[in-house]
Amino acid sequence: MFKIKILHFLLFLFISFQSFAQNYSGKNWKLFKNEKTSDLKFTKTQNKKIRNFRFEAKWDEELSYSENLGHYGGIKLLDIYKNGKHIQTLKNIEDGIALGYIIFTFYDYNMDGYLDFTIPIDCGNSCYDAYYLYNPKAEKFEHFKEWDYLRIQKINQSKMQILSQLEGTARTGKKILYRVKEFNLNKIKVLNY
Repeated sequence: MFKIKILHFLLFLFISFQSFAQNYSGKNWKLFKNEKTSDLKFTKTQNKKIRNFRFEAKWDEELSYSENLGHYGGIKLLDIYKNGKHIQTLKNIEDGIALGYIIFTFYDYNMDGYLDFTIPIDCGNSCYDAYYLYNPKAEKFEHFKEWDYLRIQKINQSKMQILSQLEGTARTGKKILYRVKEFNLNKIKVLNY
């Protein structure tokens, strides 16, 4: 009896994953992990460049404190320049995972033709990021909290759609299909299993 229940459960999972794969595959859907991203890793006060942007980070070893970890660092000030012109300053970017560094991952996340970036904000079973999207009208990066914790599995640039990573347990979970419009993530469908 137990073997039959396991077999039914495995068959259910296989059918669920197959339906996800069939609906969101094809030439326009791309696995996000295969997309070309660029990283800048900050561990101390330093300057780094990517394309026409320069990032000047001022590291502070005692920016954050935790009773179980003690002091851990982060970027106290981050000055961002575009084509040599100062466009903004971000303050107090904590190394929330306490790894001794902060990685900025660059990609055009909202598919508008401008380079954006993410910063890790939490890691447990999975890692999550805060999203900073470049606003060409304001000429700066803006943090969009509605994007935070989004883990992208696939993208469809022709339809401006994002399919999130599977979140849940072996018994229940979901993926979310979003349409991107400028800086907004509009939920189209929740795919439960």
